[in-house]
Amino acid sequence: MTGLMLYLNKGSLLAFYEQLLSSVFICHIYPMMPGCYRLISYTVHSVAWRPVFLLCFLCNTALHGQDKRTTSKKDTAIKVMEIIVDTVVVDKNSYIVTEDSLIFTRKDTVIYVRDTIITEPEEISNPQEAQERERGFYQYIKRKLEKRRFTREIFNLVFDISTPHTKVVPQDTMAHIPKAYDGMIVGNISMKKIDVFGGSVTDTTVQADNRLIRFINDVHMDTRNRVILHNLLLEEGDIIDRYKILDNERVLRALPFIRDARVLVQPRPNDSDTVDLLVLTQDLLSVTGSLSPRGLSRANVHINDNNIMGTSNALQNEILIDPRFPQPLGYRGSYQLPNIRGSFVEANLDYQNTNFEHIYRFQLNRAFVVPSIKYAGGIEVSYNQRTTYAPDIDYTVFDTLTNKDFLLLMPYSYWYQDYWLARSFVAGERDQNNRARFTLALRYSQTNFDMRPAITADSNTAYHNYKLMLGKVGFSKRYYTTEELVYAYGRTEDIPIGYLLEFTAGPQLGEYYNRFYNGLSYSSGRFLNQWGYLSFLSELGGFWRHGNMEEGLLQVGVRSFSYLIHKKRTKLRFFVTANYTTGINRTQTINFQNEYLSIRNENGIRGLRSRDLFGNERLTLNLESVAYTPFNLYGFRFALFAFADIGWISQSRESVFSNNPYQGYGIGARIRNENLAFKTFQVRLSFYPIVPEGAQLIGFSISNVSLSRFLDFNSKKPDLFQFY
Repeated sequence: MTGLMLYLNKGSLLAFYEQLLSSVFICHIYPMMPGCYRLISYTVHSVAWRPVFLLCFLCNTALHGQDKRTTSKKDTAIKVMEIIVDTVVVDKNSYIVTEDSLIFTRKDTVIYVRDTIITEPEEISNPQEAQERERGFYQYIKRKLEKRRFTREIFNLVFDISTPHTKVVPQDTMAHIPKAYDGMIVGNISMKKIDVFGGSVTDTTVQADNRLIRFINDVHMDTRNRVILHNLLLEEGDIIDRYKILDNERVLRALPFIRDARVLVQPRPNDSDTVDLLVLTQDLLSVTGSLSPRGLSRANVHINDNNIMGTSNALQNEILIDPRFPQPLGYRGSYQLPNIRGSFVEANLDYQNTNFEHIYRFQLNRAFVVPSIKYAGGIEVSYNQRTTYAPDIDYTVFDTLTNKDFLLLMPYSYWYQDYWLARSFVAGERDQNNRARFTLALRYSQTNFDMRPAITADSNTAYHNYKLMLGKVGFSKRYYTTEELVYAYGRTEDIPIGYLLEFTAGPQLGEYYNRFYNGLSYSSGRFLNQWGYLSFLSELGGFWRHGNMEEGLLQVGVRSFSYLIHKKRTKLRFFVTANYTTGINRTQTINFQNEYLSIRNENGIRGLRSRDLFGNERLTLNLESVAYTPFNLYGFRFALFAFADIGWISQSRESVFSNNPYQGYGIGARIRNENLAFKTFQVRLSFYPIVPEGAQLIGFSISNVSLSRFLDFNSKKPDLFQFY
C-alpha cells in the first residue's frame, strides 16, 4: 500500500487523531478544496469490523467538518504546493470514499488518481462555495449510509445537515423538465415500478434491507401497466407539453393506490426531434383494515382494497356490529371503477343494509381532472329506504337509552336521480401556458317519495317531492406546486394556486310551491412572501320565495400554513384556520329538526362534545403547530402537535358574541405510514376551561383521522351550498 497524507491548518488534536487512524485503517480519499485531495489510510481486514470502521469514519468526517467550519477566511487563503499521486494500492476488504463514489473492495485493487494541482488563494477563499461543496459531500455520504438502518442511525446522531435557511419554500415543479423539450415528439413510453417499501421516485437505487420488507415487496402485486397508460395524458406521437407532464404527475399521485409518481423526459442521442418518456410510480399497500370499538359490545369493522389485483378497482367494506337492534349486523359496501379505459369516467356501485338504511346507488362521474378536459358530467340513480325517529322523541335523553323498543321509528323511502353536464372553454389566447377557463354547467335532479309521513304545504317540508334545475357559470385559473410535510408525512403533495369564481341559479319545482335558488362563491389560494400558503373561501346563497330568502347561507373562511421551518433535524409548520358561518331562515330537516351548525369536535373545538354546542351562527379560530420528527420506524413517521381552539355559537336573532366563547387546548401525536392506505393514527389530550353542563374538562382520544384536503379551484357540478 502506498499513500500520501496532506494536512492544512489542522489543530494538534485532529492531526493526532488522523495519524492514529491512518495507522489502523486504509484508504479514505475526498477533496478538501478545489483540486486538492486528502488521503487517509483505512483498512478493514474482517467483515466484523465494518461497523467499527463506519463509526470511526463518521467521527473522523465530523471532526474534519467541524474544523473546516471554524477555519477563518484568512487561514484558508494559503497557497498550497502542487501534489501528484499516480496510483494507490488498496488491500481487499477496504472502503474507498471519493467525491462521487463509495466503493468496497473485495480484492486487492489499484486506484489511479489524476494529477492534483492546488490553485491560487483566490480560488479557495470563497467560503460559501466551500460550504456548498462540503454539504454536498455529506449528503452523498448520507445517501449511501441510509441504505442500512445501523449506519443511518449513526449518521443521524453525528450530523445535522439541514439547510442553513430557516424557511423552505415550495420547490420548482418544472425543475426536472427542461423547457427545451417543449414541442418535441413523444417516442417510446416505458414504465418503472418502485417497490412499496425501500426506494422512491427520486432515488430508485435504495433497496429494502429487511427480509420481511423484501417479502412484502415481492408478494405485492404492482399496478398493471395498462392502468398507468390509461391515466397518461400523452401518447406516442404527441407533442411534448411540460404543463401536461406536470398535470400527469398530479393525476397519478391523486390515485388512491399510488404514493408518488414522476414522468421523466429522456432525449435520444441520435434524434433531436424525438424524446422518450419514463414513468416512475410507487404503489401504496392498498389492502387495509381497521376496528373501531364503540363500547363493550359495539364496533365498526373496515376491510378495504383500493387496488384489487393491480387493476385499480376498489372494494370498500364496513361491518357494523350492534346487538341492541333487531338486526345486530349491518353492512356498507362500495365497488369503484376509476378512469374506465382512459376516459376519466369513474363508476361507483354502493349497497347499504343496516337497521336505519337500505340503499342501492349507481353513479357515473367525469370531472375536470386537468384543464385540458373540455367536457365533464355525471349520472346518479338510487333507491333509498331509511328510518328516522318520530318527532315526539325527547332527543336530550336519547344517548342514555339502551332499549330501542321504546322509541317510535318513522320509515320513509324515495327514488333519487341526478344528471349534470359541463363544458369548459379557454379564456383568452389558446396557449399551453394559459390555464384560465370559462365553464358552463347544467344540472337536473328529482326526488320522489313512495313512503313518507303526512305532509302539508307548511309541515314536513323535507318530505316534499321536488325537481331541481340549476345552471352555473364559472371562471377559474389554477396551477399547482409541490410540497411535503403539510398534511402528509413524506409523500409529494400538490398545492393548488389560483382562484375560482362561480354563480349558480335555477328553479326548484315542488308539490305545493316553487322557488328560485341563486348563489355566489369565490375562492383563491396563493403563497405569500413572508408567511406561507393562504386560501380563502366565501359563499352566499339560498332559495327565494315571496321576496324572502330561505335555507340561506353566508360563509367566509381562511386556511393557511407556514413555510417549512428547519430546527436541527425536526421540521415545523404552523397552521391557522378561521371560519364564520350563519344560516338565513333555515327550515326543517328530514329528521324533523331544524337545521343547525355545531362547534363540537372537528367543526370547532376538537374533542369537545355536547348537545348545547349547536346554533344558527358560528365563529371559530383554530391554531396548530406541528413538529415533524426525524423518527422513522419501518416507514411509520411521527409528528407532534399542539393546538388552541376558540369558538362562538349562537341561536337565531342573537349576536354570535352574545355568549362566552368555548375553548380547547391540547397536545398530541400523529403516526402515519405513507406506504400504506391507512388513515392517520392520532392520540390527543385536551383541556377545556369552559364546558357545557355534563361535559368533561379533560378529554383524551385515540382515533383514526383522514388527511385534510386543499381547496381545489376546479369547477364541479352545480350544487346547493352545504350548511353544516
